Amino acid sequence: MQISFVEPLSRAWERMRRMLFSPFELGRWLVLGFSAWLAGLASGDLGAKLAGNASDRVGDHEVLPYELERLTDAITNHPVWMALALVGVVVAVAILIALLWVSSRGKLVFLDNVVHERAVIVEPWQRLGRLGDSLFWWRLGFAVIVLALVLAVLAAVVLPAAAATLGETLRGLSIAAILLGALALAVVAVVALFIVVLLEGFVIPIMHRFDLSATAAWRTLLPWFKRFPGWFIAYVVVICLAAIALQMMVLILCLFTCCIVLIPYVGTVILLPVWVLYRAYSVEFLAQFHPDFDLFEAAAVVPPPVEPNEPQ
Repeated sequence: MQISFVEPLSRAWERMRRMLFSPFELGRWLVLGFSAWLAGLASGDLGAKLAGNASDRVGDHEVLPYELERLTDAITNHPVWMALALVGVVVAVAILIALLWVSSRGKLVFLDNVVHERAVIVEPWQRLGRLGDSLFWWRLGFAVIVLALVLAVLAAVVLPAAAATLGETLRGLSIAAILLGALALAVVAVVALFIVVLLEGFVIPIMHRFDLSATAAWRTLLPWFKRFPGWFIAYVVVICLAAIALQMMVLILCLFTCCIVLIPYVGTVILLPVWVLYRAYSVEFLAQFHPDFDLFEAAAVVPPPVEPNEPQ
């Protein structure tokens, strides 16, 4: 068994070229782009933008507590505002959960389209609905766990330390606590990112290939990860670097297209070759570990390979 990063990329590139440009069909692009857009509904960078905006204010330890105090007083002292705030939170959570459900099914629909080199929505949406629901529940549980960890760090370290900065005697200790909390949040973010990349790249294709639930697909992948951890870690690094390069490309396109590429769905259609290339690349990379992992050559659902092969 030979593992490579270049060969899967070459095969994925050829598949993308054949699927989108041989010949070019606008209707196919629009439908396939819609499935890719559905797949990415719950994968936006809103959280990063909010975090970036908040970080601009954290440096001023006088302003942030003052604004938080004003907001808290405004909500707690006015029952109507408190009720509206609670309703807003519930509505926002419901919308996020709905988007997560739609994108979970969309990820399998988009993968199915790339595997079969076609552009349809309704048939795979119905056929893969059970797998999409399983993926949704796993992602929802994972999101709750990550959120709980973040809130635990904030509650246990960051917020008390930030309050302690008001006292000069505890200033040094509070700064150290904030740094410790920031380190803990960074660790949570890195681990969560690593899991998400493995989920997107390999777990979802395994679900599709062997008709497995999300948890069962993880159980199938983990023995291979334990046997070849270096290759999987390197894959995650490569994908993260590619994501950074993509962000830079999007920024350049924004400058030349008046930010048209940022319009929902329109931007996905414009960048469709990138999404098809990524989706095909992860499948091609996974297929190197065992022939049964090859979704492109699969003719029927078979039991997943249990024991990783010894390297040749």
